[in-house]
Amino acid sequence: MKISLQYGVLLAGIVYCAPLQSAELSGYAGLGVAVSPVYSGSQHSAPGPLLNAGVSLRSESWGLWGLSTEGLAWTLPSDSPFTVSLLLTPDKGRKEVFSYPFSTRKNRDLQGMGDLPDMLMAGAELRYQHEDWALWLRALSATQKHPYGGETQALAMTLNSGVKTTLWRWRDADLSVAGDISWANSSYQQRHYGVTTSQAQRTDFASYYPSSGFQQGGVYTELVWHISENLAAGVTGRAAYLLDEAGKSPLVKSRMQYSLSSLIQYTF
Repeated sequence: MKISLQYGVLLAGIVYCAPLQSAELSGYAGLGVAVSPVYSGSQHSAPGPLLNAGVSLRSESWGLWGLSTEGLAWTLPSDSPFTVSLLLTPDKGRKEVFSYPFSTRKNRDLQGMGDLPDMLMAGAELRYQHEDWALWLRALSATQKHPYGGETQALAMTLNSGVKTTLWRWRDADLSVAGDISWANSSYQQRHYGVTTSQAQRTDFASYYPSSGFQQGGVYTELVWHISENLAAGVTGRAAYLLDEAGKSPLVKSRMQYSLSSLIQYTF
């Protein structure tokens, strides 16, 4: 079953089971453009469209259910600054030949590696929110094993921890900064940065089997302008550094990874 269909079935079940008479429904939709590396570790970047949308259902007894382009989340009811969310989210794959948007050019740096399919991951997030800053710890695991490069790896797992704070507010604008660090097990590292023996035979890359370790650390800043009660525009910039085994991969041509995006979003 495709990931998008799984989300749809789950959301339909939520809407059917939740006490709708006491629930609040809201949503958002955004459109923008982003410039980011063509794959994690690439020295080449490309622009592309950015779509951001989601709906949420809030209930006093059920908590907050949210379905978005980032996945499905259930935040349990809580009267304290600490919240726990259960997550289903996709780990995006990649094409071995990348087609640049708005162009006929193609990037063939990974040709011979094979297409890497999307993978569904499940887990939980613990978050502490206090006025203008927040801390979080997120743990995710693949829901099933995925064959890639002629081999089937164990379940991929990741941990991510970070902090975000609002530095400045002025009338209808605010500026936030954040930093995070990620750890991944050997299966996740192999998925994104490894080269199997079969792949090495089809490419110029040497075989590479990374072990578990820190994957990347990054910082980002976000400027948001609230145009009206329901409309906002924002710009986000991020700089990340591939660490340890991930950064040593023969696929990685640049450990530093930069991205920039702008988005206009409507909430309802």
